[in-house]
Amino acid sequence: MKSNNKNKTFEEHLEIAKKIVYKLESGDCSLDEMLNLYQEGIESLKICGKKLSSFEEKIKVIRKLDENLDF
Repeated sequence: MKSNNKNKTFEEHLEIAKKIVYKLESGDCSLDEMLNLYQEGIESLKICGKKLSSFEEKIKVIRKLDENLDF
């Protein structure tokens, strides 16, 4: 379950994080695997956070453009 591919969508990274949480909660993995999964989950969530910030900035720009339009 590697999520190093930064070309994945927000939804794909969120799904990866959800699957990792499920696996960690199941307790069906070794301590080493838990640590690796945790690290992978954190990376996916960081990417989600960056994508959300980017989306928010784009929305602000679009709203600003809309405010400047006269119909």
